[in-house]
Amino acid sequence: TCFSFVFSFTSDRCPRMVAFGNILLDISVELKDGKILHDFDLKPDDQREVPADKLAALVSVAVETCGNPIYNPGGSALNTCRILRALGEKNIIFCGAVGVDENGQILQQILKDCALNTCIQTLPDEMTGTCMCLISGDKRSLNANIGASLHFKKEFVSSRWCQSKIGVCKSAAHTNIDEDVRIFYIEGYFVPEKFHICTYIYEQYCKGTANLLVTNLNASYILQEFTTEMRFLVEHADLVFGNLAEFIALAQIYNCDDVDALARLLIKPYRKHNRNKILIATDGCRSVRLYYGAGSKFVAECYPVPVIQGNLVIDTTGAGDSFVAGFLYKFMNDESPTLVDCIRYGCKVAGKVIRQVGCNLPSSVPSSPSIAPSAKEGMIP
Repeated sequence: TCFSFVFSFTSDRCPRMVAFGNILLDISVELKDGKILHDFDLKPDDQREVPADKLAALVSVAVETCGNPIYNPGGSALNTCRILRALGEKNIIFCGAVGVDENGQILQQILKDCALNTCIQTLPDEMTGTCMCLISGDKRSLNANIGASLHFKKEFVSSRWCQSKIGVCKSAAHTNIDEDVRIFYIEGYFVPEKFHICTYIYEQYCKGTANLLVTNLNASYILQEFTTEMRFLVEHADLVFGNLAEFIALAQIYNCDDVDALARLLIKPYRKHNRNKILIATDGCRSVRLYYGAGSKFVAECYPVPVIQGNLVIDTTGAGDSFVAGFLYKFMNDESPTLVDCIRYGCKVAGKVIRQVGCNLPSSVPSSPSIAPSAKEGMIP
């Protein structure tokens, strides 16, 4: 596509991107067979939230049976921020919550070591979120209990301390496309129990400004269980990420025959000065679908994903989050990038990440549960 954009992504007074999401400690093991999946009634390529007691039992059995667990920070928006930071983007901040426990200490130390700016609420009465990742070849079963993240408070976001880190400055009303722009990124997993925070972020920072609201669909069950809330996000967002299965689920919610019809429906009412609403649907190793436009303008395109030999693929858990990181890095840092440039760079970054365990670039893999080397910047030219 020849469509490109010219944004000035804010000064040093405020972060260029503020992300909100759940914080998890990911524990990954490679399955030897399908017994654990069968015993716990799990699918080999699925994601779900499970009660704390069931998760504790699953973690115990998986670690004992498979051995060699690998620990990584997890959470969709956090993964995206960590990869952005490893690529060299310093002026971002992640907001979330942890418990006052060992896993929370491990996570905060890893985030400190990778030099990611954070605004973390600590909740003494809650456990830190945990995700058990069961890896079978290129498939993964993700089983999470988000713990403290479920109880992240709006009062914390609006507190003077948090506001001082996020920055209270707003862009002026969008009369000039070259004005300063900030991204406010909200993952779909953040919506349960915290939708009032999502609307606060939109009203406080995005409504009537040049700032961009960006969201990630994340999972079909989020769309199905929190339909009203997710409709608000996708309708107000300037940029929506998700995989094809999630967009198909969203199309069903809107009673659309297919994703193309859904994209037309969401794009038609979009009215921002010299702006296009953008939808990005990834389809694994096959393709990336791009939709953009505003009002009567509508463009739909599809781009192949570069081929990666199967024997090089280690863990696809972070593929989607790292694609978003690569896309946004190009989106924020290149002068007049096209959307194709952003898609290609997103694919390139994701292609590096899926060769590691966890959502990491080769230089930023935590070396132990409690110690992580500082992320080296600019690993992907």
